[in-house]
Amino acid sequence: MNKKTKNGNVFIPLEKSHLFGVQSIHLLAKKLGFDVPALERLANKSSYRVFNLKETGRLVEEPPPVLQTLHRKIHKYISRIQAPDYLHSAIKGRSYISNATAHIGSGSMIKIDVKKFFPSVPQHMVMHFFRDTMMCAGDVAGLLANLLCRNGRLPTGGAASPIISYYAFKSMFDEIEQVCLSNSLIMTCYVDDLTISGYGANRCILHQIRLVIAKFGLQSHKAKFFDSARPKLVTGAMVKGNRLDLPYSRWKAIRASERELDGAKCDQERLKLYPALISRLHEAAQIEPGFRSIALRHNEVWRNLRNLVAT
Repeated sequence: MNKKTKNGNVFIPLEKSHLFGVQSIHLLAKKLGFDVPALERLANKSSYRVFNLKETGRLVEEPPPVLQTLHRKIHKYISRIQAPDYLHSAIKGRSYISNATAHIGSGSMIKIDVKKFFPSVPQHMVMHFFRDTMMCAGDVAGLLANLLCRNGRLPTGGAASPIISYYAFKSMFDEIEQVCLSNSLIMTCYVDDLTISGYGANRCILHQIRLVIAKFGLQSHKAKFFDSARPKLVTGAMVKGNRLDLPYSRWKAIRASERELDGAKCDQERLKLYPALISRLHEAAQIEPGFRSIALRHNEVWRNLRNLVAT
């Protein structure tokens, strides 16, 4: 039976997924909108763009455009499957905001990451997901794993990597949730970030969770414990008591953009600076709705300036 959420998104049982039970490569190609030779070429000869992000130094392995389009299709089909309430990444209608909102007013908190999660998902686990969970034929599962992986693991820049990484280790996340439920705690997962909150969230629970992660052959890091009175940064939003607040770093970035705009020496320079400021304001409005009117006002000024420069 399909499940409809409050925001109107419809999720389907796993057995109704577009990619469930595919028994031939020819049928897979048809479902993905490719022919078989094209799929095989993409699986065996794709050259990824590999680079480091300037801001964080994080390694990005970006598939070529055609393969990335295929990854997006696979993500679309898999993300429509009914997922546990604790999963907030790669699911339509859920986000880093819903992830943080789940912990409003919930007391103490534990935060822990899975270290190098995507590179830690081996290709054989991706194949097992499609073969054993999605009930695809072995050669179909193998081809899908080849299409989704690079050098024997999930690439960091693949559009399907977040949802596939979750399903590859779903049993681990489910086990962690059981630890939390048995202690009356709230647990959420956003890609490789785990957040656990409640008045029983303590270092003993943290130790149990780290043992579960280790049991599945992964490493945990960045483990932090927060008492109930302390503001807590959760996936880009600040949890303060019974509300969400904008983190100081994002306030600072908005103010820096405004100062840059004020210091611009010509209209051409202002045109280049407005998009970054407007984007930051719209993003901030997801947490603090008052920023929306400011973003719209700047957007109108930017639009008028573009028309003025164009004439």
